[in-house]
Amino acid sequence: MDEAIIKSMAVELAKSLKTPEDLNQLTAVFKKFMIETALNTELSEHLGYEKHQSKKGVNTRNGFSAKTVSTPDGGSLA
Repeated sequence: MDEAIIKSMAVELAKSLKTPEDLNQLTAVFKKFMIETALNTELSEHLGYEKHQSKKGVNTRNGFSAKTVSTPDGGSLA
């Protein structure tokens, strides 16, 4: 992962922050996105195929349901 690209993106995102609440909201959205992406990647790795590809083996994707994940900072993401 290119640290310079990440820093550049962080600078752009920070320009729109005006209040501590803005920062908290950005952090929550970012955390939710990262967790969802990690879980989807883990599922693809476990099943051996990406979403919308034909299945390999007996394990299949069978839909979507809401999940709640408790975070170390006391919040939870659904």
